[in-house]
Amino acid sequence: MSFGEKLFKLRKEKGLSQESLAEQLGTTRQAISKWENNQGFPETEKLLQLSNIFETSVDFLLKDEQTSKDINEKGYYVSKEMATAYIANQKKISSYIGIGFMFWAMAGIPYVMFTTNLTWRYLGMAVFTIIGIASFILGAFSEQEQYKILKEEPLIFDHRYLKELSDAYQAKKRIYVAMLIPSIILFITGILAISLTVKGKFIWSEYHSFVFLGFALGLFGFCYCAGVIDAYELLIKNEYYSSGMSFKIKRKIKNKINNL
Repeated sequence: MSFGEKLFKLRKEKGLSQESLAEQLGTTRQAISKWENNQGFPETEKLLQLSNIFETSVDFLLKDEQTSKDINEKGYYVSKEMATAYIANQKKISSYIGIGFMFWAMAGIPYVMFTTNLTWRYLGMAVFTIIGIASFILGAFSEQEQYKILKEEPLIFDHRYLKELSDAYQAKKRIYVAMLIPSIILFITGILAISLTVKGKFIWSEYHSFVFLGFALGLFGFCYCAGVIDAYELLIKNEYYSSGMSFKIKRKIKNKINNL
């Protein structure tokens, strides 16, 4: 990938016009156009400004990538800024999804707590269910359109940043796995306890409120941790992700739709 191609991708990703980028650099739109068409290179000072604006290294901007992946395959360049924002957005979405499932599970608490007062029983169940639905809706609206392309195209990174991201993930992965394991245990224990009670092995009692609470916390922890881990691995292990059959099928369908 040439300097001009990289500059064009970075500018489009940032949502900048040639005029606005030229204004930030103190140059002209014609100069930006020439650089993107590989008809010249910016001076050192402008290169440093570009690296700061797009949060990438000067080495990446200037180095003419010769790998088959970068030249023979179309890829979407992901800057440090975009990767960080994508992970933050996925954490937000995973939280909303986890909270939605958690409140749905907690709807079982008023079911076992108010056995004699049916009004409070069904009112409580309705409130928990509505809060869960609202959380799912917030999660759906939290997904930003600009990040959908990360799941649809092979990704290209600055190699230095990719290593930095991988190192950060390895450090954080231990924390998420440590949260994920007890969440799975709580989830499975809750499923077993509720199933055995439904089958008549146990009698419904107020103590089942703790079962539903543990089940709810397990669901939240699982959804959140699994969502965050998946977001990191989409970026770090993108070569494996983009070589999968489902990814290739989705990309072929997208290309056919775009060619209609």
